[in-house]
Amino acid sequence: MQATEKKSSADLEAELAFVKRRLWELEAAFYNSCNGISIVDKTATIIRSNKAMRELYGLSEEQFVGKNVRDLVAEGIFNDEVSTKVISTGRPVSIIQEVGKRKRCLTQGAPVFGPDGQVELVVVNSHDVTELYALQEKLKQSQKLADRYQAELSEIRVMLMKNEDIIVRSKKMLDVLDLARRLAPVDTTVLILGESGVGKEVVANLLHRANPQRSPKPFVKVNCGAIPRELLESEMFGYEPGAFTGASREGRRGLFELADGGSIFLDEVGELPVDLQVKLLRVLQEKEFNRLGGSKVVKVNVRVIAASNTDLDELVKAGRFREDLYYRLSVVPLKVPPLRERKEDIVAIAQHYVTYFNRKYGFHKVLSAELLDAMESYSWPGNVRELINVVERMVVTSKGNILGAGEFPAESKKSPQVSHFPRGFLEKGRNLQEILDAVEKQVIAEAVKLNRTKAAAASLGISRATLARKMRKYGIRLR
Repeated sequence: MQATEKKSSADLEAELAFVKRRLWELEAAFYNSCNGISIVDKTATIIRSNKAMRELYGLSEEQFVGKNVRDLVAEGIFNDEVSTKVISTGRPVSIIQEVGKRKRCLTQGAPVFGPDGQVELVVVNSHDVTELYALQEKLKQSQKLADRYQAELSEIRVMLMKNEDIIVRSKKMLDVLDLARRLAPVDTTVLILGESGVGKEVVANLLHRANPQRSPKPFVKVNCGAIPRELLESEMFGYEPGAFTGASREGRRGLFELADGGSIFLDEVGELPVDLQVKLLRVLQEKEFNRLGGSKVVKVNVRVIAASNTDLDELVKAGRFREDLYYRLSVVPLKVPPLRERKEDIVAIAQHYVTYFNRKYGFHKVLSAELLDAMESYSWPGNVRELINVVERMVVTSKGNILGAGEFPAESKKSPQVSHFPRGFLEKGRNLQEILDAVEKQVIAEAVKLNRTKAAAASLGISRATLARKMRKYGIRLR
């Protein structure tokens, strides 16, 4: 019996030592933690705190422990607290506390439940995140600075193109033209791809003008689809005297010879007959050819710039275009995006040509904001060429000096679309324009709410200038 009692006493001593050791470990963790820790009872009174917590708030133990957290908020020690929220909800709560005017803390409260299932204690952890907020603010400032530099860079790019007599605002087109400027001094063959009327000739002009060696020399333009097939070879490569019936007795130099030392632009190169494709390939590879009806080799130093609005790869598969010529032409392909994919250019081009046609015809016409909106909404299947024609038509046919949306002939070409409006839009007494304005206002407000201005404009498929006009019109403000 005594042995049993002694063993029991030893066990108790071991357990007591274990509990003391565990208590010492927990207190060491509590009091030496880098994070602020405090324990709050169910009345929201602070019953224990470590040094790190008091230092966060700049208080002594007497000023902090034993205080009700509500009183500390009332005294302005911090602006908000988690303990009462945890007590009332029974759930963990996290907030950002403002301590004084300069310090911010991430404060988290976790509930500890008693035997009755009610919140008995709240364990509060606080961490100083002032530096993180400062870094976040610096990041925002850096982003604003980067945006400003990007905007300034875009303006410089726009001005550079304006010096080249090119009207452009969109990033897509600026990227294409920047690449063309970089390619210009390099005598490599360039293939310009894009729909009819997108401005492939503008890019070709830039490739020639920006080449310091070739720009003083001729720039010859050839529309391969506009010259009759029977005349195409003699036009491009010239002919010897008596080469065919009606030929000049002196013979004639072709367009390649006229372009010697400069550049030749072969527009719609996919229209070339296969036999002439062989001759063009020889020019590209050997820099030589024979005139029609002649045996003498003609040497030329000419840069070839080709363009097509058709898919040459498909023509190759169909056997209508030589594969070796296709690869020789497309050393560097440049794809010019259609006008519907670079809406920022629509207003700039339209305003430029209004000024041009005003000067040409002696008018003083102005494009209204509503007309510019309508023009930006149109898909422009004819691209820049169609835009220029429409602007000229409006300038010469309109009666007044202010061109409204009613003057826009392309409006009639729009395909009607069926939309399902909420019933609220179809209230009695509201006409169609009022309904459309209400829908537009709601869509723009939602886009601005979800995105930054630049992203909102892109998501709606309009320019930032148009978005700004519509926001002013509907009284929509950035929040």
